Amino acid sequence: MEAMHGVCLGAIMKTEIAPEVRLPLLIAIGWGVGTVVPSIMFNITNVFLMRFMTDAMGIAAVTAGALFAISKIYDAVTDPLMGTLSDKTRSRWGRHRPYLILGAVVGGLSLVALFAPPGGIVGDNAVWYMLAALLFYSTGYTIFNVPYLAMPAEMTQNYHERSFLMSWRVTAINVAQVGSLILAPVILVQAGGGRVGYATVGWAMAGVVILAGVVSFSMTAKAPFHDVPSGPMPKFKDQLRTVAENKPFLMLLFIKFFMLLSNSFSFGASAYFVQRVIQQPDSTMSWMFGTSTAASLLTIPIWLKVARRIGKARALILACVMFALFALSWLWAEQGDSLVLILLRPLGTGTAAAGIILIGQSMLPDTIEYDRRRTGLERAGIFAGIYTTAEKLAYALGPALTGILLGAMGYVSGTGGAAIEQPASAITAIYLCIGVAPGACLSAAIAMLFFYDLDEAKLKATTKIA
Repeated sequence: MEAMHGVCLGAIMKTEIAPEVRLPLLIAIGWGVGTVVPSIMFNITNVFLMRFMTDAMGIAAVTAGALFAISKIYDAVTDPLMGTLSDKTRSRWGRHRPYLILGAVVGGLSLVALFAPPGGIVGDNAVWYMLAALLFYSTGYTIFNVPYLAMPAEMTQNYHERSFLMSWRVTAINVAQVGSLILAPVILVQAGGGRVGYATVGWAMAGVVILAGVVSFSMTAKAPFHDVPSGPMPKFKDQLRTVAENKPFLMLLFIKFFMLLSNSFSFGASAYFVQRVIQQPDSTMSWMFGTSTAASLLTIPIWLKVARRIGKARALILACVMFALFALSWLWAEQGDSLVLILLRPLGTGTAAAGIILIGQSMLPDTIEYDRRRTGLERAGIFAGIYTTAEKLAYALGPALTGILLGAMGYVSGTGGAAIEQPASAITAIYLCIGVAPGACLSAAIAMLFFYDLDEAKLKATTKIA
């Protein structure tokens, strides 16, 4: 183990930044822009793909959920491997940054594959096609997102600077929501709905994803990074074993899993809820996500101050409680509610989501620095890979459970995107997914946050183990 530490301690920073020095604003913005890539990919698939498969491709809800699950299990294997590959990469652009371009291109093309399948693909062929397209999508997401999330641990060593850096990630997430959750429903309606409408959405979002990857790569050209250590890297199994010794990271892993599982339920059920329960046109989703986006953008500075004042863990608890309560209020929504009343929920969840994303994401590089201080190892990629594995598992379980619940409670699938009258039991299932499931998941995250103890003082006091 000492030999392994010695090898990794040979790493040097290309650009060393003292903890008190602020990261250049343009670099922070440029890194934040990269979030548009995974955010659009996530939002489009989690909001529209399940309904596209059931209502436009004629795939049963249970089968559609299973396809999601299979693709995410595939991710569970590829994410840590991508992290290791990223850590070992040698290039004049650093270890992680070169993958921004490749991941964005593959990710963009995967959206076209998912939402613009050839017209002749129906029945069993549709199932197999969508499985292949989902695996292609997962590959692109992994190539981009794992190295991307590894970058902040090298870009700044300042505890609160990471929150500032993540504020640009939250800003970019909201910009992505404008395209994927506000404009996409409009495009879908204007293009006539059905398979043609979904295909138009897929092509439009693919262009945005590729452009965002190119812009982020260009704007982070001068971002600090760590060179690859000289000599052989530790074996993958040795890295996994020592990663398991990082207790704050393991705690954060489970916290993030339940927060994302909550998000997966909420997003996946929203398209069904708007059309089937409150019986509003898809354009209502534009108003909902627009309200959520505005609330999130406006409250970013507030959450930064709250995290500084009461600590990241407590601030995250506050955000989770707020989100859970507003999600629960959907149980009282019904057909005939005014638009103002409908928009009160996304106003609250958008405010809470800003805190959840901002603070939760800033805690990942904290745990990576904690590992570096304890062990002397430079391996942000493997941590980011395992972290995104938890993300993918949450995204697998959410749609899978949604599909199972809808199928078990009688949801009727169709083709062509036409609205089909659903039994009362299916409507109840949609209520459970959007109102009850998010709060249940966040309750588990909150319980674990009470035991998360990695604050600024503990981080600074941590030194390399003997």
